[in-house]
Amino acid sequence: MAQYRQKLSDFLPIFLLVISVLIFFREIIYSSRLLFGSDFVLYFHPVKKFIRDYVLTQGMLPFWNPYLLSGTPFISNIQAAMFYPLGFLFYIVPAEYAYGYTIILHCVLGSIFMYVFIRSLAINKAGALLAAIIFTYNGFFMAHLYAGHLSFVQNYIWIPLIFCFMYKFLKTTHFKWTLFAGLALGIQILGGFPQIAFYTILGILAFGLFHMGISLKARHIKDLVRIGLGLVILVSVGFSFAAIQVLPTLEFMRLSGRSGGVSYWFATFDSLHPKMFLSFLIPDVFGSAVDQTYWLGPRDWYFWETCAYVGILPLCLIFISIPKASTLRNVRYFFAGLIVLALFLALGKYNLLYPLIYNLPGFHSFRIPAQSLFLYVFGVAVLSGIAMHHTEEGSPKITKSLTAFLTVGGLALLFFIITMHFFPYDFFSHLFKIFAETPIDPAFIERVPEKIGFAVNRSVLLFFTAGVVLILFYKKKIGRALFKVIVLAMVMMDLGLYSFQFIKPYEFITSKEKQGLINQLRYDSEPGRILTSKSDFLLNDGLLYHFPSIDGYDPLILKRYILYLQVSQQLSPEKHVLTTSFIKDPNHKFLKMLNLKYIVKNKRMITVDTYVPRAIIVNRAVVKPAREILDFMMTDNFDPSKMVVFEPESKPFMLQENNSEDFEGSCLITYYDNEQIRIKTSANQACYLVLSEIFYPGWGAKVDGRKAPILRGNYLFRVIPLEQGKHEVHLRFVSWPFRIGVIISLLILAGSLWFIVWKRK
Repeated sequence: MAQYRQKLSDFLPIFLLVISVLIFFREIIYSSRLLFGSDFVLYFHPVKKFIRDYVLTQGMLPFWNPYLLSGTPFISNIQAAMFYPLGFLFYIVPAEYAYGYTIILHCVLGSIFMYVFIRSLAINKAGALLAAIIFTYNGFFMAHLYAGHLSFVQNYIWIPLIFCFMYKFLKTTHFKWTLFAGLALGIQILGGFPQIAFYTILGILAFGLFHMGISLKARHIKDLVRIGLGLVILVSVGFSFAAIQVLPTLEFMRLSGRSGGVSYWFATFDSLHPKMFLSFLIPDVFGSAVDQTYWLGPRDWYFWETCAYVGILPLCLIFISIPKASTLRNVRYFFAGLIVLALFLALGKYNLLYPLIYNLPGFHSFRIPAQSLFLYVFGVAVLSGIAMHHTEEGSPKITKSLTAFLTVGGLALLFFIITMHFFPYDFFSHLFKIFAETPIDPAFIERVPEKIGFAVNRSVLLFFTAGVVLILFYKKKIGRALFKVIVLAMVMMDLGLYSFQFIKPYEFITSKEKQGLINQLRYDSEPGRILTSKSDFLLNDGLLYHFPSIDGYDPLILKRYILYLQVSQQLSPEKHVLTTSFIKDPNHKFLKMLNLKYIVKNKRMITVDTYVPRAIIVNRAVVKPAREILDFMMTDNFDPSKMVVFEPESKPFMLQENNSEDFEGSCLITYYDNEQIRIKTSANQACYLVLSEIFYPGWGAKVDGRKAPILRGNYLFRVIPLEQGKHEVHLRFVSWPFRIGVIISLLILAGSLWFIVWKRK
């Protein structure tokens, strides 16, 4: 009976965590309603629906996406997360339903992983439960959930599990734990958010280096070497296990706008402004993107990148001292340092040292430094759990740092609430003048003061309640058991009530007018590409509704494609572009060369009469340096229906030019799908088959069954040289980085499992 009660006691906190998630998402679960996420609607829903539709109809995964950006590799899209193990629901049920249930699954697992990690630190159940609650319901995680950042959610939950395995390795001599940690890191990478994986690796390396420093101080050289080797194994296994996705992505990244790194301006885009620290204490002081009251600036996405609210009481708990003899002292020091590091990195361009950080490996490949705040959230959760644990050893000491925090925070909140209630005009006018980046929209100016007032009142109440609870516990007016219950209840209520605003139902509806346009585009007997407007379609609707579009939105876009479009719009070259929304002139020759046949505007479909067909035959060719090609193509000397422009590396494959006046040629596309194209050609001279298809490694060609080269012509397109006569041309896309990655991933998985099982024997 005693053993049964112990098992029940061990399982109870996990049961409570699961139940809390189910209650939190009750509207989605019990009513079968769809969960809203802004980027899920815009980006992930089309991607996931495309994958499922393709798998169901073709019986295999899609490798090429012909529907966006005039054709782009799909296998290289790491955010699609095709190989992420916990994304299985997207293959079973429609994407719009799978999203909500996948989020719920990840919230359950994330809270359990955090609980297990904290328990591995020998922290009591109450401390582990508190840490799991903070980790799951904090504003940063929930705001990203509302933003529809599926890949963030899929990366975030693995952080505590990776740290858990690493900690077990540090406390033992078993390398199997580094393999477990490496496999967990590999799964995190497959989740599709490289920046979160990058920061996680930084955190885990810092964790290992911290313990290497302890070993060095104690002159334990063997431990020093062992930890260093463990870190190498962990990172190597992680990337090797994810090689199935990493290698295709690296190939694409090398050709994308992010090749060679991004500019400092782009890398520091959406840095954490110091004024945002106010929202760490008063979360809605700048309004909310959920109810359109976000008044800080015109970009509401800055809200979820900086919404790092972890609750009032946890901020107090991190300043509580622990006994000097505690085995957790070093762990506490590390996570306090991790919090400082996360905030230091999040400041980005507001950090005077960030230009030095930008030049470090990896940092020049990402934007939005504020995303490192998830490490801050993680650190606060761990320190809160440790503080809760040590309340069992006696009343916590009111340290100088806690006294300073309570004093400064209390005075600031008192100042806010007094001036807000007694001098409202001066309070709001000065608040808006100091913090607002642009004039506040008059449409919701009346709602903003009410929102701010509620936020200030709420934070004041919670702050002073937290202070009273801590003082009463310090004075031994509250018992330990009651203190734990009060802390857990306050934090759950604080974070739960704040974060519940981010759970919004949604309905995917296609209007009759839009569906009518889609039907026209989808069932065209001679399909061509489409340019849509924001008022009629979302940027990735081509993928959702299966019509070929020159539009698109993606963090990685081919550099040449973006530069090609920018030149067509007479814009300065800028490779760090995420969308094609800058296109204003649809009648340019360059766009017609993309097989642009239709323009959708104001719910009308306009046919472009002079568009260039998907495949044409020409017999004239010129060679120009890559930097001169677009300028030459802009002139009247270039006629895409008669000639093609090559770069110098294509010279060995060029054909001998004949009399162009006697030239006759034709071509017919007999088969066209995502990854294969078949064309019949006929010409009385040697010629070039020019396709309005984007040139990309992996596309191979056979002419009459024999391998033939695919050249890059007209800066961007696939060109195949042909001899005189009739030919059958077959193009097929094969990703060799994917094939190599499959072998590496399977080998590392098999090797890791073999080592783990072998070590158990």
